[in-house]
Amino acid sequence: MKMNPRYAAALAPLFAVCLAAAADDAATKSAAPMLPTATVQAVSTEDSSGYATWIAKSNEAFKAAGGPENFTHVYEAVVAGDETGMVFAVRFGSSAVELAGNTNALMKVAASSDVREHLRGIRKLGAAEMLKAVRFDGGYPGEWLFITDVLVKDEAAYAKSIDELRGLLDGHGLKDAKINVFRVVAGRSNHTHEVVISTPAHERVAALIDATGEPWFGEWAAGVTANRTVVSNAVLHEISK
Repeated sequence: MKMNPRYAAALAPLFAVCLAAAADDAATKSAAPMLPTATVQAVSTEDSSGYATWIAKSNEAFKAAGGPENFTHVYEAVVAGDETGMVFAVRFGSSAVELAGNTNALMKVAASSDVREHLRGIRKLGAAEMLKAVRFDGGYPGEWLFITDVLVKDEAAYAKSIDELRGLLDGHGLKDAKINVFRVVAGRSNHTHEVVISTPAHERVAALIDATGEPWFGEWAAGVTANRTVVSNAVLHEISK
């Protein structure tokens, strides 16, 4: 089954690990945030909770060996068409280089080898993809995500429209909804970007979905129609342990 990179999430949680500060050049002496890179691995399993438990064991072993905390996050597709029920392993880094380095380091941890051996018996791997954030507000532990896959013609113009959406959400009781936008950089299928809106609870993602039926949201969506085509929407829940 082919996976859409919207399940990243990814597309977007716990992101102290994912969001770092980078120094500007010596002339400005200022700092700017680095936008995270993420990889997403689709997983088929009949035991999503058990899978998340074993990933937690891998994370613990990696941290004990000097790796980052909670390196691999696990999401379950709650409402996602024919991919409902699938899980997705998501990893973040401040850059593709950092992400590759941590992934390679994890493979050398002795304890993680035992975890991988057990995982082979309870899951089947699907497609893997890489995303680069172009906007990143962050997320929540155990977050609920509303994800929209889109084809975008002009990324810079779309970024401005997302700023407008931010203001609209703030003005309509949804200040806790964090907006993250990712560009698909590898494993692209039928879209160029995904908008990952993170909320702290099931009820809050439901409130966000209700808001998409309001006139103010409809006016915003109509205004970006010329620049984007919506491919799909989905709801995911982080089940990391």
